[in-house]
Amino acid sequence: MKTELYIIGGFLGSGKTTLLLKLLQREKEAGRKAAVLMNEIGALSVDSALIGEDTAVRDMLNGCICCTIKDEIEVELLNLYREHRPDVIYIETTGAAHPMEVLDACTSPSIAMQIDVKGILTLVDCARWIERDRLPIAHRKLMEDQARWSDVVALTKTDLVTEETLAVIRRDIRSLNQKVRLIEVAHGEGKAIFGGGGRPEEAHHAHHHLHVRTFAYEFVNHVPRAAFRKWVEGLPDSVLRIKGFVAFEDSGGRPELFQYAYGVPFFQPQPIKRPTVIVVIGEELDEKALRSELNKLEGIF
Repeated sequence: MKTELYIIGGFLGSGKTTLLLKLLQREKEAGRKAAVLMNEIGALSVDSALIGEDTAVRDMLNGCICCTIKDEIEVELLNLYREHRPDVIYIETTGAAHPMEVLDACTSPSIAMQIDVKGILTLVDCARWIERDRLPIAHRKLMEDQARWSDVVALTKTDLVTEETLAVIRRDIRSLNQKVRLIEVAHGEGKAIFGGGGRPEEAHHAHHHLHVRTFAYEFVNHVPRAAFRKWVEGLPDSVLRIKGFVAFEDSGGRPELFQYAYGVPFFQPQPIKRPTVIVVIGEELDEKALRSELNKLEGIF
């Protein structure tokens, strides 16, 4: 059974830690073992002290998951998984984190076969959103990107704005992300739709509507290089990123690093043995078709 992974984002003060504590309580009531990876910009973590001793916590300090300490997340996730074998891991990001970069950082080929990314939830402070035009351009774009790439957006502090303003915010966010699921939080209370296991039909419904999907594919055979390149050239635009390691028939069994972004492939021989796993990230991915194509490349029918 894979460990579920949820990413929680949003600007400072939007209510991420309050929501996280509620989700952890829901996991406890469901009898599920949870772990948390918390990212702080400063050198001291304050929020992790609130979680308690029942939950395994890893702090990532002095940088943002999606940029300066991106490489560390692989090690931290592996440690959480190996030491605690949790049913679910929650990642609370900094306000400066871009959701797609965080997702990319969380899908390392080294752990992709053990992790099932369930979704990205972003908290939006209603008062801050409606005043976002006063922010620097980079901050405003980041706030909008956080909403654009999320599966769920929780509108927080709804009690501090009028119903008319709330309607404008809903329209704003839906104009950026038509597939988003919107929930509203007032006084720290809102409908919990992540975590706690959930009924199988709910999980299927949620996964079907994920904005960005990921899946990991593990090779069991060496792959013809020319055929693999041809497959890459024919990938649909819905495939945003691929990363991992592939062993080609002409490489003596030694895996090569493979990366694909913006339609451009990159190959690099590796000096040490690597797991032959690739991770595919994209919108509206036809996972069944892509897996079938990869099986054919390996000679698996």
